[in-house]
Amino acid sequence: MRENPNSPLVRSAALTGFAELASGCGLDARALVAEVGLPARCLDEPDLKVPAVAVSRLLERAAERGHAPAFGLRLAASRRLSNLGPLGLLVRDEPTLRAVLEALVGRMHLHNEALALRLEESSGLVLIREELSGTGREPLRQATELVVGVTFRILSLFLGAGWQPRLVCFSHRAPADLGAHRAFFGERVEFGHEFNGIVCNASNLAAPNPAADPVMARYSQRLLQRDLGPDPRLADR
Repeated sequence: MRENPNSPLVRSAALTGFAELASGCGLDARALVAEVGLPARCLDEPDLKVPAVAVSRLLERAAERGHAPAFGLRLAASRRLSNLGPLGLLVRDEPTLRAVLEALVGRMHLHNEALALRLEESSGLVLIREELSGTGREPLRQATELVVGVTFRILSLFLGAGWQPRLVCFSHRAPADLGAHRAFFGERVEFGHEFNGIVCNASNLAAPNPAADPVMARYSQRLLQRDLGPDPRLADR
């Protein structure tokens, strides 16, 4: 299936673990990839840029045919900063969680051009809003749960495995069984909201990164700017 050449792109790292998870659901991952028009090497080359709309379509088909309504969330479970590639190198050495999130907001297009992140603060709370665009009328449940799940994983890496958000919100309807979502996010996950994202205490963002290296952070920033040029999206393409 031919996609719009101007459609947003995402690194194939978004599909890390897809083949194994699909196989566990009784699916042929490479056949599904071909069916939605993605190159077979997207399962092996994390830096390959592919249309985000095709990735969303792939996740929805895998969830439906594999009878796995939490497929996207299950993909998110193993994510670490390294999955973000060059962007992960940058945020790894930021001094605080706030600096990490601000770097993600400003440079997420290096990893996923379809994903827009925004931080909103009010009354001691922070809303990390995440919205996918440029995917036409494709269902976005699985892709949305994947990106919100990845953000939750990043927060947990800094705040500890026992950390719980104030609220995790999804705009789509709740699944018949909430077990997988509560096991992943905790009890405070709700559906049918006007936005997708995570609400946490503003004080959480002051959490320090004990492994931060300011020299490496500056080096990573210069390296990314040099390699990607003044227009990262155009250079990536």
